[in-house]
Parts: sequence; structure tokens; C-alpha cells
Amino acid sequence: MAPSKNGRRGLKVEREVRIEAPRQAVWDFLWDVPRLAACIPGAKEVRTVEEGRRYAAVVGEKVGPFKVQFPLEIEVLEVQAPERLRARAGGRDAAVDGLVKVDLEVALTAAGDGTTLKLAADISVLGKLGTLGHSVIVRKGTDIVDRFAAAVRAQLESEGKR
Repeated sequence: MAPSKNGRRGLKVEREVRIEAPRQAVWDFLWDVPRLAACIPGAKEVRTVEEGRRYAAVVGEKVGPFKVQFPLEIEVLEVQAPERLRARAGGRDAAVDGLVKVDLEVALTAAGDGTTLKLAADISVLGKLGTLGHSVIVRKGTDIVDRFAAAVRAQLESEGKR
């Protein structure tokens, strides 16, 4: 996929992970901002702006040759507790002229004693970052979603063993 004139690259990442924890425990974890933030690669300065609706964070990562830091605004668009939520995040790194937008859908399904967590992220990268090769964007976007899912599973499963 070639970038558009504004350097936009899009990426869809879908992951499904089984977590050995009840669905309600996973749902509660998703709303516990400090615990959830610890699972987001590169996240720092995570704060609640409006409980249950809006959040802010700074996320830093290395993408190709660039070290980026995005101040993100996160908005929860839809909630169907304890099954599904949709959120949108976006931010700009002025230092490297990069803009990232993420539409995220999270679905939880009870699976015996555990839960299936489904993540679907539609990621747009614009500006100078969007001019990087598609493989760089795909690799980084996929890596971040995979690391997040693994961290959530590890955190919840370790808590369940206490």
C-alpha cells in the first residue's frame, strides 16, 4: 500500500486471546486506568479526564528511525458492559510531524472459566511517519497490539493465582 499524498498509511490489526479469568474480572480490569495503562507499551502520564468517557496519555515508541512521543486524547464511544466497548484515540508528535489515529473495538466473551478477549484496531499514521515503508508501520502496529494483549493476559492471570 503506497502512502497517500498526505503520507497516510492505514493498518487493521485483529487479535484474539484467551485469558484465564472470568469475564467480569477482565471487564473491571479494562476500566482500572492505572492497571490498564501498565499494559500499554510506552504509556506514561495516563490520566482520567472524564470518568468512563475521556482519558489522556502520553505514549512513546521507536518507529523506524524515529523516536516518537504522542500526547493522546482517548474517547470512549460506546459501552455494552461487560461485553464490548469502542474507543477512539488520536495525537500528534510535532517533533517528527507525525499524527496517529486509532479506532479500537474490544469484545469479551465468556469461555468456560475464562474469557476470550478480541481486539480490533484500525490505525492511521499520517505525516512524516506515514511516509515510512508499509512493512515498518505494519510491524510496529502489530507489535504494540500483541504486547498489549500479552500484558493484559499476564497481569490478569498472575492476579488470579494469588
